[in-house]
Amino acid sequence: MRRQIAYEILKEVLFNGRHAHLVLKGRQLDSQDQAFVSALVYTTLQHSMNLDFQFSDLVDKNLPEEIKLIIKIGLAQHFKMDSIPDYAIVSESVDLAKKRGYTRYSGVVNKVLKVVIERGERPLVGTVLKQASLQHSMPMWILNLLSKQYSETFALDYAAYCQEIKPAYVRLNTLKNTKVDDLLIEDKGDGVLVARPDLFRSSFFLDGQGLIQDINSQKVVPYLNLELGNTVLDCCCGPGTKTVQIANELNNTGAITGIELHESRTSATEELLERCDVMNTRVITSDVLDFETDTLFDRILLDAPCSGLGVLSHKHDLRYHIYPEDLDDLVLLQKDMLDHVSKMLKVDGIMVYATCTLNKKENERQIKDFLETHDNYELIHEETCDPVATGGDGFYIAQVKRTC
Repeated sequence: MRRQIAYEILKEVLFNGRHAHLVLKGRQLDSQDQAFVSALVYTTLQHSMNLDFQFSDLVDKNLPEEIKLIIKIGLAQHFKMDSIPDYAIVSESVDLAKKRGYTRYSGVVNKVLKVVIERGERPLVGTVLKQASLQHSMPMWILNLLSKQYSETFALDYAAYCQEIKPAYVRLNTLKNTKVDDLLIEDKGDGVLVARPDLFRSSFFLDGQGLIQDINSQKVVPYLNLELGNTVLDCCCGPGTKTVQIANELNNTGAITGIELHESRTSATEELLERCDVMNTRVITSDVLDFETDTLFDRILLDAPCSGLGVLSHKHDLRYHIYPEDLDDLVLLQKDMLDHVSKMLKVDGIMVYATCTLNKKENERQIKDFLETHDNYELIHEETCDPVATGGDGFYIAQVKRTC
């Protein structure tokens, strides 16, 4: 039953473009089933291309995608998960094919799995980048982009990095009298806090004592140079992690206006703000480009929609959902948003533009173009947070100031 649930979730993710964490959340499984299904889903996604390569030479290209998925799930258990006997993997996979109405292909599932299990992993082929693509399940176009914009070494290192298990970084909510519990949170020094396993079994998050927030994501809000009493426009604010951080910096003074396109993310943001005792924020459901106001703000944060190429280490499904042709549309959207909200900042005010991508067209080049067309703005600071070097996500941060 658990493998069938994992199969259904993976169909939604791989065939219909849905996000794994949202589909999993909607299943409302008990804790034991949740642990197994989540592990199987994310393991399959993390190694999807490599798993396809292990049996692609054994099947006809016209084999139904559903059967290929059943084989892939079986191989994820064989190659990447411990304590599951091979005979059980084969038997359960054959049963899954039959239960899903593919009895005629059950023999194919049985034969392919047995052949792959017997022969072991296939040798990688092709160029260094091609081998890395197969080994780390990283689409070639992403590796080519990173190689061109950074270096081949960086592309290879990042592909390997995205397959490693990362710490869950914690930021405390300073609006509550929260202290670091050494049994729940490990203090790495220099302000870096990492969750211990028991933290997720405690009431820490439900009580709003803190949040899971990547260490490079935590660097964005400080560049607003917030002062008590500031008015802040927080664009694309859902699910509210940085909004809480802004409220922390303001100590609940001033006023934050959050803009979020999707009603579901607005609701999630409002629930988080309530848990964290944030009192100075209102969230409006709107497209940023449709938002109009006569108010000028002291600070603006544009945490822009982006390709997300910096967060592939923990959003494994994203690498299969984004395509090269999507990038130009994102660049145009970001440009329009920058143009639109730049009119809402006070003179001498600060705007921070941030993305969680490594694509320079969405980052440095976007800001360069903005400054060339807005001579009333100047660049104060920009940086790209290297995920491999920092152990966090890839982030770009630009701090600009309105001069007149």
